[in-house]
Amino acid sequence: LQHKTTMARMHVAWRLLVPLLAAEVNSFSSRPSLSSFTNFPTSLAMSTTTDSWETLQSAASNTPVGSALDEESASRTAGTGAAFVQNKLRLFGADEKPKLTLYRDHAGWCPYCQKTMLLIEEKRIPINIELVPMRSYGDKPESFLRIVPSGLLPALLVETSDGRKQVVTESQVIMELLDSWHPVEDGFKQMMPSEEDSASIQRYRQLSNLERELFSWWCTLIFRPEGPSFGSPGMLGKLMGKSSEPAMSGAMSGFLECLEKVDNALASTKGPWFFDWAEHPTMIDFIYVSHV
Repeated sequence: LQHKTTMARMHVAWRLLVPLLAAEVNSFSSRPSLSSFTNFPTSLAMSTTTDSWETLQSAASNTPVGSALDEESASRTAGTGAAFVQNKLRLFGADEKPKLTLYRDHAGWCPYCQKTMLLIEEKRIPINIELVPMRSYGDKPESFLRIVPSGLLPALLVETSDGRKQVVTESQVIMELLDSWHPVEDGFKQMMPSEEDSASIQRYRQLSNLERELFSWWCTLIFRPEGPSFGSPGMLGKLMGKSSEPAMSGAMSGFLECLEKVDNALASTKGPWFFDWAEHPTMIDFIYVSHV
């Protein structure tokens, strides 16, 4: 019945539509053709002239937005601009060219480079920056591999006063060295607990280990998510007639339990950071931030 009703409606609609279409065709046939319009162009004319890139760039620079972008680009080149993933120099008011050079990834995807740069920005450490592609974007330049044969990022190149050069890898080692070389006595922010504060030093070490544990569980969850399930009856349990309801995988359970430890550690302080003795993020916050 429903099919017959639908067909009947389509038949009525078609009977109404045909006269309308016929009237439209008759009306169109009586209209003048396009060729009767003597001033109507029959083809689109292509421009034979093209402004040079320099002309376009100059025109853009004369706009308020373009002018502001040019000023910011110039300040970044001079090492005085805002934080930016492709900055190659950070001075923070220093008069001399820095003797430290950080090699970091060009695209800003490397979490280890990210946490290192966040520490540099927060402490305002003068530094040169060289941009190197990650392996996923192609081969690393030979000039970099001669300095860092392993190709690891980030890498810190240190020029000593006698002209020697040393290379340091591993983000946490680089960060702790940068912090020790730029102490509070020289006007830099404190990032590590004081040596006299044994309780804070112990907490720092515990939190560092917890971050490694969290990262390990995260890798397990991403790359081996199925894992053994917690709470599952197993084969013997199923044979004995126990419930076979799906349970949370071991990877997910371990990750959530570890994440709860991190959350409890953050909740134990009054502010948003892992330590209360500073009003700014400290070393351990930067160690966590790129993964959390």
